[in-house]
Amino acid sequence: MYMKARRHQPRAGEDDVESNQLSSNEVRYGEKGPLWFPVALGALFLVMVGVLLCLTPQTKQHAWLTLHATPTPPPTENLYLKRPLQQVPGLPPGPENPSTFVKERGATTRLHCETTAGPLTIDIHQNWAPLGSERFLDMVNTGFFSSRVGLFRAVKNFLCQTGVPGDPEVHKQWRQKGRIKDDPQWLDLTGQKQALKRGYLAFAGSGPDSRTTEFFFAFRDLKLGFQPWEVPFGELVGEASYAALDRFYAGYGDMRAFGGQAPAQGQIYRRGAAYLDEEFPLLDFMTSCEEVE
Repeated sequence: MYMKARRHQPRAGEDDVESNQLSSNEVRYGEKGPLWFPVALGALFLVMVGVLLCLTPQTKQHAWLTLHATPTPPPTENLYLKRPLQQVPGLPPGPENPSTFVKERGATTRLHCETTAGPLTIDIHQNWAPLGSERFLDMVNTGFFSSRVGLFRAVKNFLCQTGVPGDPEVHKQWRQKGRIKDDPQWLDLTGQKQALKRGYLAFAGSGPDSRTTEFFFAFRDLKLGFQPWEVPFGELVGEASYAALDRFYAGYGDMRAFGGQAPAQGQIYRRGAAYLDEEFPLLDFMTSCEEVE
């Protein structure tokens, strides 16, 4: 709303001079003082009105939005949950069925790991697999995961294999460290068909005493553990970890030898994360992992 400037109303006893003709400070405003003060006040008001009239619609809109802007809400901690679910809905944050036997966990090291699908909390149990847990913690404490480790074999309702560093030079260094011997299997393979439980971590391998750095997460309770390298050494902890696990991108599926379109391991060994970024842009990665104090 714009207000009109009011003309000066002469008081009784003054000369009847219209306000638009006032030009001298000798003309008196009633009997109380000079005329220049109300004239200046009126002029200032007219200038302010003129400024408002000169504002562009965009400027007016910006000023209105600035005054009426809704405060930006703080970032949500559950942004990762907006990612598409890759596993079947309704899976529990832990084993699907109780284990008939769980080895005493003993000394446990808790890890916080970051992935592009969300954060993971992992408990490493030395008593489950002394050699396997030692190797994995060595990987953590030497910055292995900061090389961007691709979650390259994510198979729905099965497992996600990973553990090849994104830097080929890091891969060469770990090859020089050699393989580790197998740990004794503690899973109850006779009393339960699906003994390797959802959320467990175990190393991948190709024969006796063949474990290096590649390992897998179990998406479901699995009928695994019959190979000497498939000895669990850790497990996921907490709902947030399982929410991230179920969002590892699984669109590329299994290895090509098993009918899928997953990246070729040999190419990852040679070219690292650059190969994955170029040819598998939707793939998820582990980007860091560290012990929790």
